[in-house]
Amino acid sequence: MSKGRTNVYSMTQDQETKLGAASPAAARNTAAKRRMKLKPRRILLLGMMAWAVYVFFFVQSPDLKRLDQQQTALNHDMSQAQQTNADLQKRVELLQDPDYIAQLARSKFMMVKDGETLFVEPKQEATKP
Repeated sequence: MSKGRTNVYSMTQDQETKLGAASPAAARNTAAKRRMKLKPRRILLLGMMAWAVYVFFFVQSPDLKRLDQQQTALNHDMSQAQQTNADLQKRVELLQDPDYIAQLARSKFMMVKDGETLFVEPKQEATKP
């Protein structure tokens, strides 16, 4: 054997020295250091996610339910107001008709046309036994 052959390494040792990792144990240590380095970030991220879940379920959700109930009640009120408005519009149209006005005057105010005679029936009181 010649003197130059004593410095020959196996293929894996040569690749490890070029990459800078001395052994598999050193590689595990660097991976563990990376995990430890990310741990505060993970804690912060988990804390922020927990806060977001708390805000959504305990703060926003009841407000959304309350607002939904208010919207339902307001929609109901609005539909009633629209119905009342439609009824009043019909009444305004009827009050433009002279025949309807004459009928209303006869029934409510006991008015008569010229030449008509008004007969009023007396109210009958209930007899007591």
